[in-house]
Amino acid sequence: MTDTQPSAPRPKITPEEMERRRRAVEHAAHDSAMEGVRRDPRTDHVFDAFVRGDIEISDMIPMIKKALGDE
Repeated sequence: MTDTQPSAPRPKITPEEMERRRRAVEHAAHDSAMEGVRRDPRTDHVFDAFVRGDIEISDMIPMIKKALGDE
């Protein structure tokens, strides 16, 4: 048995915050597409987790790099 305890689960985000995050992700995807860059489907789970409130924006870059094999 270890002395460390798992971190406490983050509180659920409100439906309004979830919608704000969804719009932000869609907006970023649209802006990128306008520049000729499409989101790789291997990263969809990261964006979905952010929208659900399972992760914060600071968690996204390392997770995206891992999903793309760029660690």
